[in-house]
Amino acid sequence: MNSTQQLNDTEELTGSELICNIMVAEGVIGVFGNLLVCFVILRVKFLHNMTNYLLVNLAVADMLLCLQSAFVPTGIIGRELFCRVLISEYLAWALSYASAYNLCAVTIERYVAIMHPLQYKRKLTATRMKYLIALIWVISFLFSSPFIFTIETSNNPEHPCFESKYPHHEFPILLNVFSFFMGYLLPIALMSWAYYKIQITLKRQAKVLNLQYARAAAYDLVLARHRLVRTLLIVLGSLIILLTPSSTAILLCLHPIHKALISFCDSHTYGYILAVCDFFYYFNSVINPIIYELKYKKFRQGVKVAFCSCFKRHGNNRVDIEMIPL
Repeated sequence: MNSTQQLNDTEELTGSELICNIMVAEGVIGVFGNLLVCFVILRVKFLHNMTNYLLVNLAVADMLLCLQSAFVPTGIIGRELFCRVLISEYLAWALSYASAYNLCAVTIERYVAIMHPLQYKRKLTATRMKYLIALIWVISFLFSSPFIFTIETSNNPEHPCFESKYPHHEFPILLNVFSFFMGYLLPIALMSWAYYKIQITLKRQAKVLNLQYARAAAYDLVLARHRLVRTLLIVLGSLIILLTPSSTAILLCLHPIHKALISFCDSHTYGYILAVCDFFYYFNSVINPIIYELKYKKFRQGVKVAFCSCFKRHGNNRVDIEMIPL
C-alpha cells in the first residue's frame, strides 16, 4: 500500500513538473512574441497609426501576463509579494483585465473610424487616447485589488501562503462572479456587438462603392479596413475560445479550496482540468503575434522592413496616410 501511495505521489509530482515546464515555455514564447510586436510597430514608420499603437499597449499587457508566470521571488519581502501578488492571482487578474480592456480600446477606435469617420479626429485625439489607456490600467489593477486580501503569508517554508479568513463566506463567490462578468462576459459582449455593427457598415460601404464604380483608392481603403477588422475578429474569437474554459471553471467551482459546492472540485481530476484551462488562459496572450503574422499583411511587411536590410530601402519609400483612420 505504501509503494502504491509512493507511486501515485511520484506520478503526481511528474505531472506537476510537466505542467510547470509547459507553462514556463508558454510564458517565454509569449514574452518574445509580444516583444516582437512592440519592436516592429514602434520601429517601422508606416505602422505608426492609432490602431497599431493600441495593439502595442495590448501586447505589453499580454507580455507582462506571460512574464509574471515565471516570477518566483525569495526572502521575506519576496514571500509577501509571492503570496499577495502571485498566489492570490492579483497580478494575473489585473493583467487579464488590462488585456481584455485594451482589446476593447482597439475595438472602440475601429468603431469610431468606420462608423463615424468624419468625427474621428475630433473624438479620438491623442490626448484622449492617452487618458483612456491610463484609465484602462488603473481600472484593471483596481478591479483585481480584492484578490490581495485572499492570501496571507506564514513562517512555514513548506507552505509560505495560506488562505485568509474572509469577512463573509460568500466573499470569494461574489469576487469570482464579479471577475467573470467584468473580465470576460462584459468585454466580449461589447466587442461582439461593436464588430457586428462594423461588419454591416463595411459590407454596405463596399457594395455602394462597387455599384458607383468608385475610385480604386476609396475601394481599396474599405478593403483594407475589412482585412484589419477580420484580423481583430480572429483575435476576439481566440479570446472567446481560450478564456471560456477557465471562465466556465470559475462558475462551476466558485470556491474550490474548501467547502466546494461540487465534490468534483476537490478531486485531482479537476486540478488537472484547471491546469489545462490555465494553459489556454495564458495561450490567449501568446497567440496574438501569431495571428498578426498570419493574417495582418502590413505587420508582415513591417517584420521584413524591421529585420531584413534588403527590404528596408523599399519600406522607407512607402507612402502611407498616418493621420487618416485606416
